[in-house]
Amino acid sequence: KMNIKEITDKSLDFAIKRIAEIFGIGLILLSFLLLASLLSYSPEDPNFIFPSNTKINNLLGFKGSYTSDLFLQSIGLTSFLIPITLFFTGINIIINKKILVIINNLFFTIVYLFFGTLFFSKYYPNSFSLVVNGNGGFFGNFLKESFLISLINIDQKISYYILISLIIVIFLINLNLNIKSILKFFTYIV
Repeated sequence: KMNIKEITDKSLDFAIKRIAEIFGIGLILLSFLLLASLLSYSPEDPNFIFPSNTKINNLLGFKGSYTSDLFLQSIGLTSFLIPITLFFTGINIIINKKILVIINNLFFTIVYLFFGTLFFSKYYPNSFSLVVNGNGGFFGNFLKESFLISLINIDQKISYYILISLIIVIFLINLNLNIKSILKFFTYIV
């Protein structure tokens, strides 16, 4: 015979796990929408700087045009890592039923975006489609004017590889890749 406290505890635990799963699914869907928006970005689409009544080429229409422009103009090409982060965060939340994973991932996302925007602003600043702020976005341009560039200029070749390594390592840490978790996710789907 169960008492009321056990029933409410189990019901609350069940509800929290389902909310976490729904949140994880939402993040996965958001990752696909953001990726579609970024991949179909066109500099001719209306945006915050040049609003116009032109034909919108973005797959997600007006909202996709503004979203992709916001991401690409602010943080440049590192924007393409964010949908991947959201996807794996969603999977991690579905598997572990812990929404607080997002706080950990937010920290690492900010760190890899910092190094990524700095990298693209220094080594690959010019872009055909991101003509306003370049591949590093305006955040990267801001960092390019800081003391960090003088550190990079000490040895540009070594700094190049250090920045790439930092971006990759922090990005992979951020994904929380765990082979057991990935297999568990696919068995959960099946």
